[in-house]
Amino acid sequence: MSLPARLKPALIAVAIPLAIASCTKPVPATSPATSPAPPGSSAAAVPSGAPGSTGAAATGPATASAGGCSADYCAPSDWNTAKASTPLPQIPPFSEPLNVIIGARSTVPLTDIQQALSDWKTVTTTTTVSVAGIHLKCISAEQANVTGRGYQDMRQAWRLGGCLHGNELSLSGNEDHVRFWNQPAAGGEYGAWFVAASYETMCVVKGGQLTMASAHKTWTALHPGAAYHCVDGGPGTFHVTHPSGYDDAARDFAAAIAAAGKAKGWRVTQRVVNVSRAASTGEGGVPFSDAVYVVTVTA
Repeated sequence: MSLPARLKPALIAVAIPLAIASCTKPVPATSPATSPAPPGSSAAAVPSGAPGSTGAAATGPATASAGGCSADYCAPSDWNTAKASTPLPQIPPFSEPLNVIIGARSTVPLTDIQQALSDWKTVTTTTTVSVAGIHLKCISAEQANVTGRGYQDMRQAWRLGGCLHGNELSLSGNEDHVRFWNQPAAGGEYGAWFVAASYETMCVVKGGQLTMASAHKTWTALHPGAAYHCVDGGPGTFHVTHPSGYDDAARDFAAAIAAAGKAKGWRVTQRVVNVSRAASTGEGGVPFSDAVYVVTVTA
């Protein structure tokens, strides 16, 4: 992978060391107890073609929670991810919202949707890039329970622009990434894909406070361990373009799928549903709504 042509040498000096710490969020140390599958439930195949899959996949239809099931998905046991910790005391453990669903009625596989989007690149917990001999890890795992069988690692993750260009975008608060979990569905070829989307800014702890890394480039380059990715709308981030890092990212990712599908001649339908969440704030205390964008893509 090569650096974007417009990435200036001064920016490289900042972005490379920063990404070492900023791109990783530790996996929760423990997971909540799993829920048993319903008696007599029939097994449905888990879809293949998920680049960068991590963790064990569920092997049967989801257990319906109190929210019940629709043709697009069954309401998960938890509409937020499991709590994850951070290496920075300024950011306490947090959960993030599942805020987009690619519905089970979709007939276009996720790999084709990604190809249509073109500028969304797969990153994994083992993805690294090497620039000037420095090896960078792109993203860490998070967990969610979308099947009723316990919290599992994400199946895959995409970053707008990939790892390197994504870190360039984070310097201006425009780094958008999405994590995916699959919910198998009886009668659905690909199941439902639950997505956690967020916009983030490369931030740094300076003087005990979170601030934007781009405002302290020289200092940040010398203290890469103090850098992180903070969700837009919280401390140490840009607030103007994406005042709600979670809700704005969900809206824009759903819109990107719709635009890419239209360009391909696919039929894309979209609706917004409101759900009941266990928490309403995420990383850095950034609030998020109960809204979830449900997108169906058919060829």
